[in-house]
Amino acid sequence: MRGGAGTASVHAHAGDVAEAYDAFAPFYDAFTADYNHESWMADVEGWAREAGLRGRRLLDVACGTGASFVPMLRRGYEVCACDISPAMVARAREKIGPGGAVVIADMRNLPWRDRFDLATCVDDSMNYMLSEVDLVAALSSIRDALAPGGILVFDTNSLATYRSVFASHFTVEAGRNRFLWEGEGSEFMPPGETASVSISRVTPRGNVPVGRHVQRHHPIEELREACDLAGLECKGFRGELPGGGMTADPDEESSTKIVCMAARPPD
Repeated sequence: MRGGAGTASVHAHAGDVAEAYDAFAPFYDAFTADYNHESWMADVEGWAREAGLRGRRLLDVACGTGASFVPMLRRGYEVCACDISPAMVARAREKIGPGGAVVIADMRNLPWRDRFDLATCVDDSMNYMLSEVDLVAALSSIRDALAPGGILVFDTNSLATYRSVFASHFTVEAGRNRFLWEGEGSEFMPPGETASVSISRVTPRGNVPVGRHVQRHHPIEELREACDLAGLECKGFRGELPGGGMTADPDEESSTKIVCMAARPPD
């Protein structure tokens, strides 16, 4: 990825995102093995239940290899999921089980209407929307997929994450593979800008690129406005704590992620 460049007028390129994750798919589960999706999705579901969620029809948007919906299957949810990467979808289909479905879809143009009680979009997938236009399009499409009164919970990377992780170089041991993370952002990155990172697999013959990822930071007020423009009622924000769990007092400088809840108004 090339970090620190770009503006809010740049649009997300679906082909670029799909290509990056197609290349990364064989290694993704090992690379993210320390992501505690079980705990994270329990927090997400708990917050949604507090807000009035009653049904168990779930849409998991940008599901990757399925790690985010597996905990919800265990909780008895009827799950449909989608991702823009065919290779990620192929792996997610191995986890969905009977009765579920995983399809290839762009979050800005989902195929469902008036169907789901809960939609989730986690692991900073919404940050791949590189303009406010794309962000509103994605939220509008998810809104249309929700049943009236349905709830959406999604997370975005905080400014603190872009100023640290996306501005750092480090290696990640993932099973039998070792990866080089090369952030090209800045510790002084201003709000609302783009940042990027390249990931390579370290081999005896040299580093092999496995993905370039460009993301955009979306400030809280921009997320609130985008929900409104998409026809969603913003219910509030929480912050992910560095050690896990959520706080009701999100802070761009200390939270690792900003979590947003919105709902489709009842008809």
